[in-house]
Amino acid sequence: MSAPVKVSKALEEVWQWKEEAWQEVAHLPLRQALRKRMEIAERTARELGFEPVPRALPGTKVAETSAKYTAKRKKRVKGSF
Repeated sequence: MSAPVKVSKALEEVWQWKEEAWQEVAHLPLRQALRKRMEIAERTARELGFEPVPRALPGTKVAETSAKYTAKRKKRVKGSF
């Protein structure tokens, strides 16, 4: 018989916060729920003194670039792997 698993109070608090955060947006469609969670997170960060992070403009593709990345294959020397 295995011993009962001990759960730290901190972990229990995290589970409770996650549940409360989910309950705040459970009635919303996914896109609206994500937007609301982000708004709440930004407001909380400002209240705690964190500086806002600039967002990418709508329609921009931050990680994409028109640069082409290529690599030339090295010529194989006879007898090498």
